[in-house]
Amino acid sequence: MEAKKPRDIIKAKRLAKKVTIAEVAKTIGKSPMFVAAALNGNHRLTPDEAQKVGKLLELDKETTEALSRFPVRTDFPNTTDPFKYRLLEIVGVYGDALREMANELFGDGIMSAIDFTIDMEKVTGSQGEARCKITLNGKWLEYKTF
Repeated sequence: MEAKKPRDIIKAKRLAKKVTIAEVAKTIGKSPMFVAAALNGNHRLTPDEAQKVGKLLELDKETTEALSRFPVRTDFPNTTDPFKYRLLEIVGVYGDALREMANELFGDGIMSAIDFTIDMEKVTGSQGEARCKITLNGKWLEYKTF
């Protein structure tokens, strides 16, 4: 039998204890989006933060320590998951337009994914429908000339 990945153990414990990602985030004073990525193995927590999460979710020592290891981001992209696919579709449809507008606004460069925050919130649309608002906020890095 294949060993469970830390993220699978963490998710199972979190769901069994009925602890939301927002509650985990509040425990360590971090953004829910950052914490969600960390719980999925795509960011790392400090050892102190990992201990707090381990205590909250009653994780074993090995799983708790996994939260503060450097991530290996190899599960990207997963185009079979509809939510992830739609995000990729958005970049496919709007990527060139975003690039052109960014160049007009900022010059020749890129938005950092390192000096970066991402937030998600539930908002109400004009007809009362639930909508998903995602805000990407990255430092602008100009390409150097030499």
